[in-house]
Amino acid sequence: MEDPRKRLKNIRKEIDEIDEKLVYLIAKRIEYGKEIAHLKRVLGYPIEDGKREREIKEKIFKLCEKYNLDFQVVWSVIKTLIEYSKRIQREELKK
Repeated sequence: MEDPRKRLKNIRKEIDEIDEKLVYLIAKRIEYGKEIAHLKRVLGYPIEDGKREREIKEKIFKLCEKYNLDFQVVWSVIKTLIEYSKRIQREELKK
């Protein structure tokens, strides 16, 4: 049996690696959001897209069911990312 202190240290190391990956993925998502802003400008689309947000929400709901996660918790994280992305898109369009 693994020493509990060593196991704790190993788990924390894994969590640190996951956190780094999450931050990387958030950064990548924001970069795509900037590109989307420029595409929306070319296409004459508004920043707000309620249909797309509903699609995302439905997809997240299904993923939460699949992985047995609390939808409200996960959705609050995703909604925050969506709002941040829209803010970045607005800033990009001001440039």
